[in-house]
Amino acid sequence: MFYQLLKNNFIEVLSSKKYKFSLLIMILLFVIDIFISIYQKFSLPYFDKDHLSFSLYFWLGTNDSVISGILIFLFVLISCLPYSTNVLEEKQNGYFQFVISRCSLLKYFSSKVITAFISGGFLFVLPFVLSFILMLIMFGNKLPYTEFVDNYGMFHQIAEYHPSIYMAIYILILFYYAGSFAILGVFLSTFLKNKYLAYVSPFLIILVLEPVFEIFYPQLSPILLMSPIQTITGISIIYLFAIPSFVLAISLVGTYIGLKRYVQQ
Repeated sequence: MFYQLLKNNFIEVLSSKKYKFSLLIMILLFVIDIFISIYQKFSLPYFDKDHLSFSLYFWLGTNDSVISGILIFLFVLISCLPYSTNVLEEKQNGYFQFVISRCSLLKYFSSKVITAFISGGFLFVLPFVLSFILMLIMFGNKLPYTEFVDNYGMFHQIAEYHPSIYMAIYILILFYYAGSFAILGVFLSTFLKNKYLAYVSPFLIILVLEPVFEIFYPQLSPILLMSPIQTITGISIIYLFAIPSFVLAISLVGTYIGLKRYVQQ
């Protein structure tokens, strides 16, 4: 029953017009970034092709473009879009009661959080993955010059000698952040009655807390931590994974409590 639920959930996501449209938007942003960050730069007569033709200079995560900044800033909205309000919608249309009478709460809960995590994470990292593939095709594993990676934080040695591995690591990190906050959306949707409010609530929380973190304790800022170009010092891999892991743990517990509350109503 669990695998059938999971299969149905993914079919529902992949067949939805909302998800297809979202994927097209993310692909469009990737194409725009190619034009801004690659085509326009190579078209400049004074562009230093000999020294700057390497993957990390052009990859979406490290090219410091407008598109990259927009994606990182809106990562919570993007990751929550595919599936975070689905539980609330099923509660409102009666499907939750129908399913829960035929399977255990744990199976229903597990299928929902897995679907939300993967669909939200994939949607967010799609343009970064496409950019990664393009960089491998264009530049292979060509090494950047040392000065370019001096400020890359704790992974600077990987960036200097293995840029492809560096990009792959950060794609996984971005996926983990996006998936964790997608489940935060599921958690909040089990306690809110308006699906639009449930959708934007995780983003509003980040919008309020982010300036506080950046001013007083930037080591806890999700947006600064997840950025492939590290702008903060004094962090370790513990900081990098502490925030999404904390959000994920709280969200999983909260979602289960919220679903249990649905059953008791």
